[in-house]
Amino acid sequence: MSRILPVFIGIVLISCSSATGKKAISSSLYEQWFGTYIRGSKVGYEYISISGTENGYLVKDKSLLSLKMLGQDKELLTFTRATTDSLFRVREFSFDLKSDVQVKLRGEVKDGRLIVTMEGTNIPRSRREYSLKYDFFLPSTWYARILFLRSTPSRMNVYDPTSFTMGEATARHLGNRQVEWRGNLVEADAFESHMFGASTITYVYNDSIIKVEAPFDITMVLEPMEEATRLGNQRLDVLLLFAVKLEGELDPSRDTLVVLQLDSLRGNLILDFADQRLLKRDGNTAIVEIRRHNIKALEGRPNAPIPDSLKKYLESDQFIQSDHPRIRKLAEQIVGDEKDQLKKARRIMDWVYNNLQKKPTVSIPNAVEVLEMGYGDCNEHATLYTALARAAGIPTDIVVGLIYQDGRYFYHAWSASYIKGEWVWIDPVFGEFPASVGHLMLQRGSIERQSEITGVVGKLRIKVLSRNRSYEP
Repeated sequence: MSRILPVFIGIVLISCSSATGKKAISSSLYEQWFGTYIRGSKVGYEYISISGTENGYLVKDKSLLSLKMLGQDKELLTFTRATTDSLFRVREFSFDLKSDVQVKLRGEVKDGRLIVTMEGTNIPRSRREYSLKYDFFLPSTWYARILFLRSTPSRMNVYDPTSFTMGEATARHLGNRQVEWRGNLVEADAFESHMFGASTITYVYNDSIIKVEAPFDITMVLEPMEEATRLGNQRLDVLLLFAVKLEGELDPSRDTLVVLQLDSLRGNLILDFADQRLLKRDGNTAIVEIRRHNIKALEGRPNAPIPDSLKKYLESDQFIQSDHPRIRKLAEQIVGDEKDQLKKARRIMDWVYNNLQKKPTVSIPNAVEVLEMGYGDCNEHATLYTALARAAGIPTDIVVGLIYQDGRYFYHAWSASYIKGEWVWIDPVFGEFPASVGHLMLQRGSIERQSEITGVVGKLRIKVLSRNRSYEP
C-alpha cells in the first residue's frame, strides 16, 4: 500500500503548483502558500515561488502531506526546482522526496529528449531517456504558464517526478466560471488539465491561482502562510477514506470464482490478465470474472519453455533489480537445486512472506532497498518477490488494483508469475499461493504504470453478480 501516498502527492503536485500574478514577470521573487484539503480536512500545504531569470523563469515548489496509513502517522515532503524558457517550457529540473526513504531526481532537456537520473536510499544511480513529442512541462511549470500567459498548449509532454512517469497531457481554457473562494462567489478564469488519468480544474482570479479542484476530493486553496501551514492534530487515514464499499457478499477464503460489475471506470486500465477475465465492456462499465487458480493442476506438470515475448519479464530495471548480486545470491539460496518452476515460486513467496516484516511504508520501493530495510507493505513484498522470481528464471510482473477485506476494497499490489505455461497470481504480503478471488486487477507493470489507476481509486463502484458459478447475462 506504500504507493497510495506517492499517488496522492503526485495528484497534489499535478493539481496545484502556482504563484502570484502577472506582476511576477521580473527578476523579483514572488511566492504563495496553499492549504491542501481532502474532503474538507486539512492534510498539508504547498509553497510556490517564481522568479525571473535572464532567459526565462525559476520555479520552486515545496509540499508537505501529513496523513495516516492503517493507523500510523506518515509524512511526505517534496521539493522541486525547475528552470524554464520564457514560455515556461522546462530546460532542467531537480526533485527531492523524503519519507521513509529519500529519492533524488535530476532532469535535463537536450536535443528533443528528456534525460532523467535518479538515486536514493539503497537505490543505485540510474539514467532514463524519453523522446519528447510536444513541448515539455512539469505540472508546476504548466501552472505558471497559465497563470502568467493565460494560455495553454492543447497537448504537451509532462513528467510526474513522484511516480517517475512520462506521459502526454491535454489541457483547455474553460473561460470564466463562478467558484466559491473563502466564503464568497467569484468569477474566475478556469483551466482544465488531464494528466496521468486525472482531471483537474484550476481557477485564476486577481492574478493569482486561488483554488484547484483535483481527483481524490483534493482541494488546494490559496491561504496566508500562517493559515496554510497550520495543521490539526487529527490525521486522515487515506486508505480507509477512499476504500470502495462492495455491493453484495464475498468470501475470498472460500470462494473460487466471482463475477463483478465495475462502474465509473476511468483511465487506461488492464482488466484481462492471468486469473481475471474481462467478459464485457461498455463505456465506463465492465464485467469481470476472477478465478482462484487451480494450482494442483500444475503439480507434476513438466516445466514449459518461456516464449520470447515473455523474456522481458526476466529483465532487471531500476526498481526490480533482478540482476543485482545480492538479489541473485539470495534467489540461489532460496531455491537451491530445485528445478520445478512451481516449487521455486512457492519457496520464494514463502521466504518473502516469512522474512519481511508487515509494516505500512511510504517509499518508492526497489528490491535492494526492501531487502536492506527488512520491512514493508504490499508494494515492498511484491517488488522483492518479483525481483527474486525473475532472478530464479521465472517470468514475473507486478499487478496493482484492489483487495477485498471486511466489506470494502482497498488499494493493493501483488505479483503474477508465469509457471508451466500459465500466469498465476501470487500475493506474498498475505502468503497466498495462489491469490484469492478478493483481488481485483486494474493495471500491471512497474511503478511507472501504477499512477494510471489514480482516476479510479475512490470513485469505482463494485457489485457482485455471481459467486462460484459462471456469469449468465
